[in-house]
Amino acid sequence: MALTPEMQALKDELLAMVQLKLPVDDPLVLDWLERAVNVLGKDQLDPNELWVYDSASDMLVKKKKH
Repeated sequence: MALTPEMQALKDELLAMVQLKLPVDDPLVLDWLERAVNVLGKDQLDPNELWVYDSASDMLVKKKKH
């Protein structure tokens, strides 16, 4: 399966973050996780929802789009 430009960008960013040895709770990593789950899951997601990182629960959670 060929990667879309969005997926390729996510892959490139992930490889760069691994090289930098960023901790899991780094804001760059958390932002990447949000974008990755929304790009990779966009075909399965309700169009009125998106995934965001909730620091209180330390989890990715579904939120309604405004």
